[in-house]
Amino acid sequence: MIAKKSFAYALAFVLFSSAYVVAQPTATATLDPFLRQGSREVALSGLFDFEERGDPALDLTGRYGFFLRDYLEVGAFAELAGNFDDVFRYGLGAFAEYHLPELTFLQAPRAMPYIGVDLGLAFVDSDVSEDNAALVFQPRFGVKWFIRDFFAIDTNLFFAVATDDLFLNDEDDLDAYDVGIQLGIRVYFN
Repeated sequence: MIAKKSFAYALAFVLFSSAYVVAQPTATATLDPFLRQGSREVALSGLFDFEERGDPALDLTGRYGFFLRDYLEVGAFAELAGNFDDVFRYGLGAFAEYHLPELTFLQAPRAMPYIGVDLGLAFVDSDVSEDNAALVFQPRFGVKWFIRDFFAIDTNLFFAVATDDLFLNDEDDLDAYDVGIQLGIRVYFN
């Protein structure tokens, strides 16, 4: 368990560091065209789960978002997660993200911090406990590391809370909460 957490922390550090190096500013780089009203985003992300006992075979979230106004995005998501042995979870929902250009840090103008929240309905098919359906609330804080004006690597820390037990823990049981780091890609277009 400790080795898995150490590996996850080390991998997250390497990804953050490499994204920082790759996302250095260029003379013509600007974030404004794709974080403005009317832009759209497609995203795919995976997850390092600190509470999971085994290695999940699949843990993916797909998103489609639309910028209602500058720096404010809303959209829908679908997720599939589980180890396909004991637990399989799937769900649908809505999300909102607010980008914080005034908090750009590390002298990396190509890094865009944001706060977000997901609200969805999830279902779990489980061999370790009863099958459940629950409402899930998941606040997130993250950074989008822009490689190009239209392409970013997303890193975020999340805490998910559900109305019933959905998330497999290290004791081979289900919990109503989960904590982790998500990594993904984001593609923007007008």
